[in-house]
Amino acid sequence: MAGTMIPVFNLFAHPKQVIEIDEESLEYLDGKGAHILFAVAEAVIGSDFKDKAPNFIALIDDYLAYQRRESREALRQGLLLIETNLVALVFAGQLRGFSHLSIPDRQKVLARLKDSRVQLFRNLYAAFVNISASAYYASEATWREIQYDGVSVDHPSLLSIPRWRPGDTRPVEL
Repeated sequence: MAGTMIPVFNLFAHPKQVIEIDEESLEYLDGKGAHILFAVAEAVIGSDFKDKAPNFIALIDDYLAYQRRESREALRQGLLLIETNLVALVFAGQLRGFSHLSIPDRQKVLARLKDSRVQLFRNLYAAFVNISASAYYASEATWREIQYDGVSVDHPSLLSIPRWRPGDTRPVEL
């Protein structure tokens, strides 16, 4: 079924190009999928997502190299599905693709996907949130905001500071 639906969805998908993407450098995402994925992540994280995860598309394209082909196709189909006007009409009450909606309207669509009685839509919501969150937390630009000092392998001095036990005088065993 996915083999026949992807070309149909691809024909009707015309995502808004919110950011500049070097489509030639992408191996597993295409231009349409990358723009839709960025619009999804922007709805999940917020309008300043581009600043918080500047390498989002390249990072996810790299992550996709470690996924099965079926998983990559399922993601692509889900991205194209959410961009269709029919989904936007049903979940947002507007006849525009997901990426063309305002961020609050995109968030409403995602909230309705989350609460849907259809398992496929709930799975799409979970996948979109997991992908967006993984890129958000992996980005060094957000580490200060989430009070993460970095990887202890890169900064061994972090291990000598018992941040998880403030006021505890017992030594930290290494």
